[in-house]
Formats: sequence, C-alpha cells, structure tokens
Amino acid sequence: MRNKTETENEKTFSDFTNKSWFKDGDIIKVGDSFPDIMKGGCETIEVKEVLSGEQYRTWKIAIDKEGKIHLLKSSRELR
Repeated sequence: MRNKTETENEKTFSDFTNKSWFKDGDIIKVGDSFPDIMKGGCETIEVKEVLSGEQYRTWKIAIDKEGKIHLLKSSRELR
C-alpha cells in the first residue's frame, strides 16, 4: 500500500504511444492516422518542451504550456 506522500507527489501523463503524430513548429498534432489528423480528428498539444532519451531516442516526452506531460513513441512520428 502506498503512503499518502507518494501519491501526492506522483504525476500522471497522457500515453500517446499507439497514436500517430507530427510536430508543426510549437504544436504537436496527435491522432489515429495521418488522414484523421488532416481532417481535424486529433488532439493538439501546444509544446513548451520536448525531451528525448539520450542514447536511444525511442520515446519523446512533450510538456505542454499548461505543464501536462505527454508520452509519444518516436517511431510513430510522421514526417
């Protein structure tokens, strides 16, 4: 069982590892597929900061301007 201080300090994040995404300037658009994203069926993240692994850039963590954290899989990035 966790104690109360552990859960108070625990942060959550949105897991978009199974979604397609692309970065357009300071905005990341995330959706099920490229056509869905182009039709507007996507979530838009206003990026403050992007973090990626030092040695293997398999994952990216995007922090939006509201401080929310989003996990993205690098192999799902559309270019």
